[in-house]
Order: sequence, then C-alpha cells, then structure tokens
Amino acid sequence: MLRLIKNVDHRTGRTYSEKAQFIEDVLTEDGYRVPPRKSGFKSFNNIPLPKEMTYPEKGRMVDLAKCMVSTTNMLGYRKNNKIFAYTAEGIIEKVQLSPKRGKQFLQKMVRLGVMQKITRKYAEVESEEYYINPAYFFAGKRISFNLYLLFREHLDPILPEWVRADFLIAARETDDRRQDNGQQ
Repeated sequence: MLRLIKNVDHRTGRTYSEKAQFIEDVLTEDGYRVPPRKSGFKSFNNIPLPKEMTYPEKGRMVDLAKCMVSTTNMLGYRKNNKIFAYTAEGIIEKVQLSPKRGKQFLQKMVRLGVMQKITRKYAEVESEEYYINPAYFFAGKRISFNLYLLFREHLDPILPEWVRADFLIAARETDDRRQDNGQQ
C-alpha cells in the first residue's frame, strides 16, 4: 500500500507539499502484523524464573509485565499524556491480593531479584517505583545503562562480555563525574 499525504489549501485547492510513504499491508498471507506501539514484553527463553516462585506468582508476574512502561521496565501507566509509577498498593490491586499477601508477594519478588523497588525524593515528597528485571521480562528494544545497574548481578551472566565492559566504563565515568561534582 502507498499512503499519499498532501498539504492542500482548502480555499484555493493549491497543493503545497506532497509526501508518499510505503505501508505494509496489515494482513498478508504471512498473517496479521501487530502494530508496533502495542504494549507487550519479551523474555529470554533460556532464563527461567526463580525456582522459589509458585505458579500463581509466575502468573501474577506475567500480568505485571504487561504493565511495564516501554524501554524502562518500570511498572506504570499513562494518564493525560504523562507516565505514573504504580505504587505498592496499585500493584497489589493489579494482582488481586489482600494488602498483607500483596506486601509478602512484593517482598518476595524483590528478594528473588525479579523486581526492584526504588524510592525517589522530589521536593520533600517521596515516591516509589517498581522495576521488573529484564532478564525475566523486557519491554523495549534495548537494555539501558540504568536498568543494567539496577539488575547487574542478574544480567551479567546473560550479556556478552563486550556489553558488560562498555557498561562498566560508563559506570566509572559516572562515578568520576560524581566525585568531581562532590569536590567542588
């Protein structure tokens, strides 16, 4: 298919610009092409979830993986063109557990390294964010430096040596900049 985009003055009918764009058919003999902006996740087939997880917990993590913000692996949602992180209460509600069981679930996932909790402080207000380990579920095309730092011990065994080396160089440069800023 070919999409033709024209900028036309509706009063005079004059065409100011024209652009042609090739678009792949949505349905071909190869099947249906899922739109690329739809949310979802990837996983490494050779990396199993921790053995300590029960099947219901694995199912809850699959449900949560569908709530990851693309490219960050943060559990969150979009509202009014903004991204908000799920709080512990929001996550517990998502996985349909009681507050007590939900807190136990979150603590276990953090202890097993399946999730990571980050507390941020903005203008005297603390907020929490939960991230899912990209070794188990991944939203996006690339593992960022920050995501690597959050889950380094789980990612080191599966990432190529040259990637780890580049990330470590970036980590040293970040540490050097922090030390330079602290001395001034």
